[in-house]
Amino acid sequence: MKFKYLLFILVMCVAFGCQNQDSLIGDEYFEVGEYDKAIESYNEYLKLNPRHVKTIYNRGRCYQELEQNKKALDDFNLVIQYDPINENALLSIGQEFYKQGEYKSTVYYSEKVIELDPNNAMAHYQLGRANHKQGFFRDAMNNYNSAINLNPKLGEAFLHRGALKLYLKQKQPACVDLQKAAELKVDGAEEAVRKNCK
Repeated sequence: MKFKYLLFILVMCVAFGCQNQDSLIGDEYFEVGEYDKAIESYNEYLKLNPRHVKTIYNRGRCYQELEQNKKALDDFNLVIQYDPINENALLSIGQEFYKQGEYKSTVYYSEKVIELDPNNAMAHYQLGRANHKQGFFRDAMNNYNSAINLNPKLGEAFLHRGALKLYLKQKQPACVDLQKAAELKVDGAEEAVRKNCK
């Protein structure tokens, strides 16, 4: 009897160890941009752990990178079903709505994240982008300012605040922001400096 119990424990340890390894291997594939292989690993892990929030979210991020937006959104919504206050999933849902031009929904999800964590710089930045697109420039400027105050290395916030300042005919402060975005290696920032800041 004791032997059978020990054998059962051993089998369970091996099984769960392998499961965990599938998730970790998926993370490694994700890091090097092999999203299809990452999804395969995550799927294997989820067969035995179907409610594992982190793995579902990571699979959704893979779908996002592969531009399979519906599958990504399905995974992020599944995360919210299991963990209604998951900031990463809420933020990612907002990103998906932004891509679709549904800026009011982006505002909703960004504000929800800020309610949970007022210090989430990405949520303030995303809220700024959505307000910017809707023409709420004062709100957008405040959102960008908040994002930069919370994370001075968030180059995208400098880039878009600079673009907004250019639109508002504030060339000198706009160029300061664009230059900062270029220093932070944000895509498109150097070109924006060349075009607007001579």
